[in-house]
Amino acid sequence: MRPGESLPYNPALDGVRGLAIVAVLFFHSGFAWARGGYLGVSTFFTLSGFLITSLLLNEHRRTGRIDLRAFWARRVRRLLPAATVTLGVLLLSMLVTSEAWERSLPGDVAAAALQVANWRFLFSHRDYGQLFAAPSPALHFWSLAIEEQFYWVFPLVAAGVLAVARGSARVFGAALLGLVGVAAALTWVYRASPITVYYATPIRMGEILVGAVLAVVLGGRSTLAVERRSVRVGVSGLGVAALVGSAWAWWNAEQGSLGLVHGGLLGYALLSGGLVLAAAVPGPFSRVLALPPLPQLGLVSYGVYLLHWPLFLLMSPQRFDRVFRHFGSDVQLRDWSLFAVRMVVVLACAVASYHLIESPIRRGWRLRVPAPQVIAVSGVAAVLLTAFAVPKVSPPPPDPWAQYVDGMVGPNPAQVPPSAKIGVAVGDSTVMRTAWGLTDWGQDQGNTMVLVGGSAEAGCSIGDEGDVEYRGIKAPLRGDPCASWRKRLLTSISGDEDRYGHVDFAIVQTGLWDVANRRIPGHDGWTHIGEHDYDDYLYGEMTKVADTLSDRGITTVWLTSPISDWTKVQPPLSERPPEFEPRRMERYNAMIRELADERADVVVVDLAKYAASLPAPDLAGLREDGIHWTFDGSRVIADWLGPQILAAVDGADAG
Repeated sequence: MRPGESLPYNPALDGVRGLAIVAVLFFHSGFAWARGGYLGVSTFFTLSGFLITSLLLNEHRRTGRIDLRAFWARRVRRLLPAATVTLGVLLLSMLVTSEAWERSLPGDVAAAALQVANWRFLFSHRDYGQLFAAPSPALHFWSLAIEEQFYWVFPLVAAGVLAVARGSARVFGAALLGLVGVAAALTWVYRASPITVYYATPIRMGEILVGAVLAVVLGGRSTLAVERRSVRVGVSGLGVAALVGSAWAWWNAEQGSLGLVHGGLLGYALLSGGLVLAAAVPGPFSRVLALPPLPQLGLVSYGVYLLHWPLFLLMSPQRFDRVFRHFGSDVQLRDWSLFAVRMVVVLACAVASYHLIESPIRRGWRLRVPAPQVIAVSGVAAVLLTAFAVPKVSPPPPDPWAQYVDGMVGPNPAQVPPSAKIGVAVGDSTVMRTAWGLTDWGQDQGNTMVLVGGSAEAGCSIGDEGDVEYRGIKAPLRGDPCASWRKRLLTSISGDEDRYGHVDFAIVQTGLWDVANRRIPGHDGWTHIGEHDYDDYLYGEMTKVADTLSDRGITTVWLTSPISDWTKVQPPLSERPPEFEPRRMERYNAMIRELADERADVVVVDLAKYAASLPAPDLAGLREDGIHWTFDGSRVIADWLGPQILAAVDGADAG
């Protein structure tokens, strides 16, 4: 802590902060080898618990009481100004940007300003694992909300327990251990709901309380003088072991793993406690942590955390690509080059925030007229008002998914020319994105092709029986809606025929689910494409789809599936799962061509070949997760794909 807050400054503790923020930065940069870097937030939790409890214990020891009003005023001055400015700028950014996240941003910002962001994301089922797939510039405020809620409640608990126990550290420590036990019990109770374990304050408080217990053990000292050299060396050895364990977790602990929701977060908090302990005891390890630049990074870590995620989103590789193309350059920023540019901007903004906002207010500067509490409340009120006002001035961009759903209803039949080709979409989530671009393309062509209805279900495959192993997780595949998509396809086709008079073709596209490891009826154990039994099963299921459509006089246009890029999947993967092996998708595409060779009512459009012909950076820009087209990418692909489909359908009709 800085001088003036009753604890001597220990640069090694800021070194721990520096390590934690580095882990978070690597994770949010999408580096596959840092897939567990989100645990740096847990280290922040434990360190905060240690420092806050040390402050409270010191104050109680000196004065015999805890001044709650003064404590909360310090927290408000420390946390609220920079957060309020960040949230305000996020809202104002909606005036000059047009991003999908803007549809939920006002509510996200309001929840962050009211310090309940974690509960908003929990109750809206926005898993932190969707950080990259469905980003929000305010999603990282969930952890700040948990800390702020802790700061409001914990001093009351500490003051009450210390008053009843007459200042007994043993009683206070026992109470804290009991609360850790409560957090552990809640983790077990809610183990079947990973999102609850991740976001719920009573569960995550366990990691903060581990630091609080450590503060009691050290007697509220941020630096514990130890005379015996052997003890100092031993604690340093513990710190090294804790750092190695933490680094292993940053490299290996994927989100969603059962170990995390079954107590792994508390286990990791013990590693963070080891780091904090080794930083608090002078020795070789604490001296290393105190070496630049870690303490300097730790000093500005709050601003770095606040600003980095929204700046990372704004400084996307696609936005940089557009800027460079505008100036006639083909330079592309990816991986380390992108990280370096982002960090220059983030660190500059964080240092400015520290010197211009955080430090002056924290050290006592304030406007002369209103009290800091009044300023804080006014700032939050201003953010809330802006959250409601900005969307009125700058409406967010339309929701492509809503447009897709509207497109499935189909246009007014009176507005569809008799010559229009009517198609339906069949398959998994990949065809949902492809169909969106084709629908938009068809409308631009004057309804020469209209995609309506159909049956596209995320997570379902052509072979919809048995179990599937995807990214190492094994689960049953059959079940509604996967088990009933074919029935709903026929219902949809009948409705479209009644409305438009005809349905001419169906676009079929699937991908990873059909090439993943599978357990299928009539086969013992796990199998996959390329093995005789599974190939026979999958080919039979493909034939059933073609028969279903052929019986209705509908041409099947089967799209080959582009090779998926496992390095772009978010959260990042450490190694390529079997379903991402190119030879598996190549075998599936070969089976699609075999089916078309055997049947006149099935035609192939080689989307995989076209995708492979694109320059790698262009293809990566069209599908950021390596699997699905972005909505913009889907529209770009449709410019090539639409004419190919119409030509294939016309050729099939002529035949």
